[in-house]
Amino acid sequence: MTRTRLRRGAAALVLGLAATAAVAGCSGSAAASTDAPVVGVAMPTTTSARWIADGENLQRQLDALGYTVELEYAEDDVPTQVEQPQAMIDNGADALIVGAIDGTALKDVLAQAADKDIPIVSYDRLIRESPDVDYYASFDNWRVGVLQANSLLQGLGVLDAAGERTAATGPFAIELFAGSSDDNNATVFYNGAMSVLTPLIDSGVLVVPSGQTDFATIATQGWSGDVAAERMATLLPAYQGTGLHLDGVLSPYDGISRSIIETVSALGGTLPVVSGQDAELDSVKSIVAGEQYSTVYKDTRQLAEVAVSMVRALLDGTEPEVNDTTTYDNGQKVVPSYLLAPQLVTVENYQAVLIDSGYYEAADL
Repeated sequence: MTRTRLRRGAAALVLGLAATAAVAGCSGSAAASTDAPVVGVAMPTTTSARWIADGENLQRQLDALGYTVELEYAEDDVPTQVEQPQAMIDNGADALIVGAIDGTALKDVLAQAADKDIPIVSYDRLIRESPDVDYYASFDNWRVGVLQANSLLQGLGVLDAAGERTAATGPFAIELFAGSSDDNNATVFYNGAMSVLTPLIDSGVLVVPSGQTDFATIATQGWSGDVAAERMATLLPAYQGTGLHLDGVLSPYDGISRSIIETVSALGGTLPVVSGQDAELDSVKSIVAGEQYSTVYKDTRQLAEVAVSMVRALLDGTEPEVNDTTTYDNGQKVVPSYLLAPQLVTVENYQAVLIDSGYYEAADL
């Protein structure tokens, strides 16, 4: 049975949310009610714009409920992220929301949280090898990979705008990049994308001149753009003087995408079709400029809403809403999950998806 913990002062908070929100401040604010539940939020890094947005959205929505929020970023340092939830537990946290750096490194500290009946919500990146994760809030990560692969094929002309197969036979030369091996999502993105690309590689419509197609070889540690740029630089010489042209690159994340584009541009090559993820502002600008081909948009406002609603239900002693109870086995248990739908963004629809929705303002671009 999933652990629950009664929220302190629940009735008063529910009845007085507006008044409480007015005095609820930033993490650890003295203005926050001393009776308010304390929610620890452990995020991986501020080097990615999307994680900054995640933290801000969680902070704002938890503040609006009158909770006291302790928000920390670990700057992609695993020992730091182990220490931060430990401090939150020691400081009396009533619930934890964790966006993990290394999906397996938090097992011991989360066991301590479980011993104190502190519920744990795994945020976007599945925490692995822990029986103590209560719920998982994320996007349909398999679908993210499928969208990335389909957009690559559309950019190459193998699929039309409706996603239907064209008469194009290729061969089209592509290279493949995956995310960080310590992030469970990276494998799911890869598997989703390869479910689309592998049949076309096998049939010869797509070729991978480097021969590098397995996840372990193409993984990008830390989702680092610098690591991706170094690998891209080692791949490009194989195309010189051979008549080969790099037609496309499967990229799992916008920061990697931009580094790939910069590396190809620096060496004087024609830009390939490059996918991406997270709709980072610089990548949206690149899409508008005709450089990066696509990105996958994941509305972090909605993801924060799901995670916050999970925490609220757990602290109220009720069961959070989920829509997937079979997919996410973390090695110790199948974690009940709520998965949101990702959306592909290209130059054709960025206005409707990102501007009209209020995610960005036109002036941002």
